[in-house]
Amino acid sequence: MAIHAPDQPIAPERFYREMSPQLAARLRQMWSSRGHDLDKLWGRCIRALPGFRPLAPADLPEADSHAHDRLCLFDQALIWAMALNRAAGEGMKTDGLRLGRDQLCALHILTGRMVETVSALRLLVLSELAAPALQLARSVSEDVDMLLALLLRRRLAQQFVACRTAEEANDFWRRHIAGGRAFRLVAEKLYSIGLDHSDQSEYGRWRRQVLTLLGSAVHSSPLGRGERLREAAWPANPVARDCLEFVTHRLHELCAWAHLIDIGLEEDLALIAANPSPDALLAFAAGSREILLDQMRWAVAGQGATAASPGLFNAGRALH
Repeated sequence: MAIHAPDQPIAPERFYREMSPQLAARLRQMWSSRGHDLDKLWGRCIRALPGFRPLAPADLPEADSHAHDRLCLFDQALIWAMALNRAAGEGMKTDGLRLGRDQLCALHILTGRMVETVSALRLLVLSELAAPALQLARSVSEDVDMLLALLLRRRLAQQFVACRTAEEANDFWRRHIAGGRAFRLVAEKLYSIGLDHSDQSEYGRWRRQVLTLLGSAVHSSPLGRGERLREAAWPANPVARDCLEFVTHRLHELCAWAHLIDIGLEEDLALIAANPSPDALLAFAAGSREILLDQMRWAVAGQGATAASPGLFNAGRALH
């Protein structure tokens, strides 16, 4: 296995060795055309992750190309989440934004938790621990719904940041988030702008199926142990691959929907990035929407599925 010295720069193409040339070229084109330094931010964000190490040599390079593409897109979404977290923290000190300070505080708290959770999930998947990674995938999905709801409802964000005890936080969760309440709030807003993600829609049925699968990973049971052990290592393990792809998709949805629901996020991020002290992460937060949406289209097209119902967790039989 190749060893990368801490002070040795690594281009993404070198890390994701089996990444398809088409995706590599697309990344370079999208980043450079918007003035962002892919190598610099990738090194700052991904290489600095806890437990970072080179990927194992591929046994079947052609077969592993898809998996390396998906890991690359996962890491791209993680960089965006880090940038959004950085921008939210800076936004709390910036005047003239549409989002309220409580909403920015909630954004900072939840994206910080999201970055930690997604980073841990990545480490678990690459360490042949797909089952606990699924538990974290459920947490990420819940945080995406919760964050969108708080961005939509300022009073809800105020109540969230006002929690000072575990009891208050649990009460807030039961009243406003649990049981799909947060997602229903988001779905109502999406429906008002022409996107049907209700429980009766194709997307709603897919969502219930995936959340049921993730729920089975949270609660101990004997289901799927033999299947999981036969193909334990990423990228051979279909559950590990699907776990990464589901989380990537949810982060893509967070980016897309946060810009669709007319909360002023794009304008606010631009104002925050105008900070006198230039920061590459702030600039990326403000100018990365089209990059993430392009990657979302790439990922959905690669699944051979519709945008409304990504073909994720078809390998659910590996758990059941």
